[in-house]
Amino acid sequence: MNIVSNDNISLILQAGESNTVEFKTRVSGSHNSLPKIISAFANAEGGVIIFGYDECRKLADGITNNELEALRKVIRANSLEGICYTYTVQYKEKTLAVVQVEKSKSIIIAGGGAYIRNGDETTPLASKDVISRILSDSETSGTTSSELVLERLEKRVEQLYDQLRHSQEVYEDELQRQKEEHRNEMLSTKKSNWFFCILGVVLGGIVGKIF
Repeated sequence: MNIVSNDNISLILQAGESNTVEFKTRVSGSHNSLPKIISAFANAEGGVIIFGYDECRKLADGITNNELEALRKVIRANSLEGICYTYTVQYKEKTLAVVQVEKSKSIIIAGGGAYIRNGDETTPLASKDVISRILSDSETSGTTSSELVLERLEKRVEQLYDQLRHSQEVYEDELQRQKEEHRNEMLSTKKSNWFFCILGVVLGGIVGKIF
């Protein structure tokens, strides 16, 4: 069941960010922040992340279909489809994207670690808290034997390692993209400078001949 709808979106936006609601103006850059926020909501009470709304300006910029697909790509890349999904709502003729996160029965590690939602803030869980949550999950499910607890810990460590490796790959790709953009900007600037230098020489020659 969708928490956000065309009928209640206005009320949710007016209420502001909270323990279960966060707003994001743009989709760009979400490959780093979105997994952390999903982890935080899943490890707390669940919630929704609404993209395309600027809370400071109280203005909806909306999102495109490409941006919606980008969100879904981030979720797939981090293997988070089991605890969240995306959909869209309409607000003042703008399309907003909603990532709805369910409360998880077991701790969720994503974005390079495990996070928790405190008020309108996303904060990392300390290692001792992660272990405590895993032990608590084991007791709740009735699996109290040391072997099963160690097995769950091992799986979480593997998950954390895979996530850290993925985060590093994403970071390196983003760094490479920024370097490429900077290089292209430098080349464009150099070409522009050469053009104006040549233009100045030509115009100087013409003016010299006239006078």
